[in-house]
Amino acid sequence: MKRIFPTLSAALLGVVLSLPAMAQTGKTGLYLSADDFAAGKVSYGAAHHKIRPNVPFQHGKVKVVHGDQAMMLEKGQLYGYRDKKQQDFRFVGNDAYKIIDAKGFPIYSRDVEVTKGKGRVKETKFYFSAAPGSEVKELTVGNLKQAFPENGKFHQLLDMQFRSNDELARYDEFSKMFKLKTIYNETI
Repeated sequence: MKRIFPTLSAALLGVVLSLPAMAQTGKTGLYLSADDFAAGKVSYGAAHHKIRPNVPFQHGKVKVVHGDQAMMLEKGQLYGYRDKKQQDFRFVGNDAYKIIDAKGFPIYSRDVEVTKGKGRVKETKFYFSAAPGSEVKELTVGNLKQAFPENGKFHQLLDMQFRSNDELARYDEFSKMFKLKTIYNETI
């Protein structure tokens, strides 16, 4: 069995001779860029490749296997991936952030360990970015105002509707949308 473990630069990412990056829509696979994510275009789809986004002892790598060949890709040079459940994730550093809403501006979640009392527990934290390819920040009123500095109406509605940062991640089952997104949509 022949194994290939190249370290790819951004320029070489699209030119991998041993494993063709067959673009697919609506399938599992890797998003090579924010533009690919916005277009719903995945590469290295599951029909032809097996993707392992978490490689033991190599946290900054994604493993792609095609037949008896394998290659390692740098997470820092990829946007993210879509898993078998059709859930999208974005790579930030060595971590994968779950994309829970991508309309308007992306909202992400991530389970992190926090200290509570004498022990550590997992807690879901929420994040956002102003655009699919921009910096990921913690979901706070202050960070939202910084991300959208020209939208004064949005700033006012944030102050009126949310008493704490914890309320920003509230989901309205009736409208099937985050309350934050409802407010944002009213201001654009």
